[in-house]
Amino acid sequence: MVMISRTTEAAPARRRERALLSRPAWLRRAEQRIGARVPLHPNTLSALKLVAVTPLLLATLAWPPAAHLEPIIVMALFAAFAGLDYLDGVVARERGLVTGFGRVFDRVTDYPLLVGVSLFCIDVLPMSLIITKLALDLLLLVLFLLGRGSTQNRLRTALSYTTLLALLTLSQGWLANVVTPTTVKGVWLINIALSGTVALHNLDLLKKLHVADILSLSNLTCGLLGIHTASQGRFVASLLLLLLGATFDGFDGIAARRWGSSRWGVYSDDVADGVNFGIAPAAAVYFAIGGLTGASIAAAFAVCTIGRLVFFTINKKNADPGYFSGVPSTVGGLITICAVILFQRDPAALGLMVGVACTLMVSFATGYRHVGRALANRPRLLHALPLVLALLAAMWRVTGVVGPVSILLLVALGYGVWPIIGTFVRAVTSE
Repeated sequence: MVMISRTTEAAPARRRERALLSRPAWLRRAEQRIGARVPLHPNTLSALKLVAVTPLLLATLAWPPAAHLEPIIVMALFAAFAGLDYLDGVVARERGLVTGFGRVFDRVTDYPLLVGVSLFCIDVLPMSLIITKLALDLLLLVLFLLGRGSTQNRLRTALSYTTLLALLTLSQGWLANVVTPTTVKGVWLINIALSGTVALHNLDLLKKLHVADILSLSNLTCGLLGIHTASQGRFVASLLLLLLGATFDGFDGIAARRWGSSRWGVYSDDVADGVNFGIAPAAAVYFAIGGLTGASIAAAFAVCTIGRLVFFTINKKNADPGYFSGVPSTVGGLITICAVILFQRDPAALGLMVGVACTLMVSFATGYRHVGRALANRPRLLHALPLVLALLAAMWRVTGVVGPVSILLLVALGYGVWPIIGTFVRAVTSE
């Protein structure tokens, strides 16, 4: 779980240029100062994770202190672990101390904590998943020693920490309605899938044009899991899966533009979008309302979403790549699932919101900015993402799920109605 991949100054410039998100100048300056002032060797920092932080964290989980202190201590130790992980990468890079041994050692020192926390969830997390994950990571380390690939990248880092945090949350029973055994298994399977994909790529068994297809398959998997969680009434989990699928969908487009895709790529992408952004939200509507009313509203939404995807596919060659005709199905699905969470006890309000989502999706005469490509052109805007996530998490802590879901719904509705308002204002002022 190396927070910053240890790359030498001799790394090819073209690799740095192709990075999706470069570090801002202020962060580079801060890391230079940190690297110069930290007196410890990066391998010492990695060792501190292993011999100090990991035993303390596992001991806290095994012999918990007072109930009101345990979450604070656990999260403080988790932050210390992540901080040391970050520092060893910074110090190694800034002081020219990058070595093959250091990169492998840093990676190896992460596993005791991951395995230890997993054992606290052994009743719900199959041992086969743990063994598969460790075997794939061992394979990646061996391939690195053979000169194939790296020990880590930012996406694997983020997913590794997400997995560890999910395990900690599950083991302590925090956010029990959201972080369930099924959720953690899903995150673990995604982690395994990513490690397996990287291993196949490093073994030259996976062509780059298949990367987009794998990301589409990941989006499809999120949609199928979203249907499953909706059938259990866990609509917040369905929302999180939709957002995760939207992330895969965004990377799918980037991968397809950079490396191309297979002949089935466009169809697999549309099928995945239809399931995750159409059928899964429709299933949530049905299970929230039930009966003929729920089935009718759900069917209407699914038909509008699939119709919108068909229209998009047919007109893709003639469309402006920077704009959508009508709101994308991602936004329609987001509006619908947020409405399910907020208005599941009010079928009339829920039906109204679904109607709004359907109307916006089929408003083909209205152009909507392609947010993903806009962010790709201005990647520094993504630096605000951690702050936004932290604010949403803090709001969740204070208001419960209603607060952040309401914000997401307002943002999605604002995106949907803003061009319409702009068109109306221009029409009025021109007269």
